[in-house]
Amino acid sequence: MRIHHINAYLEGGAAVAARRLHEGLLAEGVQSCYWHADSTSFRGPGYRQLPWGMPGLQHPWHAARASLRWVHERLLRTRYRKGKPQRSGMYSGPVRPYDTPLTDALADCDLLHLHWVSQIIDYRSFFASMPPDLPLVWTLHDMQPITGACHQAFDCERFQQGCGECPILGQPGPRDISARDHAIKRQALQGRQLQIVTPSYWLERLARVSGVLPQGCAFHTIRNGISLEQFYPVEKSLARRELGLPADGLIVAYAAASLANIPKGVQEFLRAISQLPARCGVTGLVFGKDRPPAGLATVPLVNLGFLIDPARQRLAFSAADIFALPSHAETISQTAVEALACGTPVVASDVGGVPEVVRDGITGLLARPRDPDDLARAMLTLADDPSLRARMAAAGEAVVREEFEAVGQVRRCLKLYESCCGSAALPAGSTLSAEGDRG
Repeated sequence: MRIHHINAYLEGGAAVAARRLHEGLLAEGVQSCYWHADSTSFRGPGYRQLPWGMPGLQHPWHAARASLRWVHERLLRTRYRKGKPQRSGMYSGPVRPYDTPLTDALADCDLLHLHWVSQIIDYRSFFASMPPDLPLVWTLHDMQPITGACHQAFDCERFQQGCGECPILGQPGPRDISARDHAIKRQALQGRQLQIVTPSYWLERLARVSGVLPQGCAFHTIRNGISLEQFYPVEKSLARRELGLPADGLIVAYAAASLANIPKGVQEFLRAISQLPARCGVTGLVFGKDRPPAGLATVPLVNLGFLIDPARQRLAFSAADIFALPSHAETISQTAVEALACGTPVVASDVGGVPEVVRDGITGLLARPRDPDDLARAMLTLADDPSLRARMAAAGEAVVREEFEAVGQVRRCLKLYESCCGSAALPAGSTLSAEGDRG
């Protein structure tokens, strides 16, 4: 079986999930290929760079047309985003400055699996070029594929009909650019047989009512996988010694791809740990790119930087007494799963699919979103009760083993691929999980 994955980048939460699946399929004997738009060279089996880009000088008319189209698109976006929106948020429309057709090399597979493709595919040219008999699976890592262009709709339900009056535009209206983008997506996908995969039941429920997706889609919730050979508990004193952290006192950890990413709740985290009483002896432990906002933390803060090596990540999660996930929005958090796999309970914002992994009172505690006071309250509850932390750590490890283990994800995806392509396309010796998925 030949599976081609398309994901925009090599880093970030969606990329980590897609890469783990790709490498798990390779381990099962599947011919898997991971296509990405990063210009960074990456060594590994089956990784290839996407062929799309601005047309070269050998096609001056195509280049001129693409440039004009992008200028028009930028002017349109500038017009609608000028002013003060009701709320902030990422906006990634379905129009690119150049066509992104499915080339012969991309289409040379038994099944195409899309992941986070926001900002890299031009919907009209991509889906118009797709062979009608090529099976298509699409894993949603946020809401962008099912809305006009926003990545998180929060309490806005307009994506269910046709968008418009978009709260993240400065100049919203019934026929604003979000309504146009919603229509472009709907028309590009019309008539397509899509297998929609979501990592949380929360996102599956939203996908089912989206006005973008065509009739006849099948829906499956398949958790993003994690390797239990890479993420497991390390004795805390050893982990702290290896990382040069204090042997005593409470360590509360926070991680994000970028420590400057405000929607990931970094400000709430810093304000919350600063409220914990001095008797806790708190040290904040952060890891990710960039630097966290200055002047918000009044307790010692250790920054480990961006951690790529799973062994270092394992030490960081294990060294902490509590892991904090104060995101404003999450489909489902991989860092929370990784922390639980390493035996650390999680305090998290009650948003999106997070309660499916951070089960309040069982694997961690939930707090009100964007509320550092409530986050601090939850942290203090765990800080003052080591036995509760131990019970939650054990429960968290059990949940990860049962629902998030990488081999289970690969086998569920293989079972889905089989239903799309037929059992003859499976590699010899593959073993499928007997578990079914909601569809």
